[in-house]
Amino acid sequence: QILLNPLLKSKCMAQDIFDKIKKNRGPLGQYSKGVHGYFTFPKLEGEIGNKMIFRGKECLVWSVNNYLGLANHPEVREADANASKEWGLAYPMGSRMMTGQTHEHEALEAEISEFM
Repeated sequence: QILLNPLLKSKCMAQDIFDKIKKNRGPLGQYSKGVHGYFTFPKLEGEIGNKMIFRGKECLVWSVNNYLGLANHPEVREADANASKEWGLAYPMGSRMMTGQTHEHEALEAEISEFM
């Protein structure tokens, strides 16, 4: 069992973390009943942007990597499709500290710093 505080070992056994989660799923847990016990993910529709459609209503999206507003630009989409064909879709994404980096990351960083 996973102990919440090792010092309490002699006094009582802590509740297994997975049992605790099953009993109290937190504020999002109320939504898990309708989807076979799993948490749901918000389904966003429309073009990638700072405003997208959620459950039929336009809403602000704070997590889109579209800082320059170019995600739907035809040249960017073409370059994205070409890169997917050449490199695939399984390269590390997100923070390099969390997911790692490649030679291509370093080369791009060097090229951008030379440009600046």
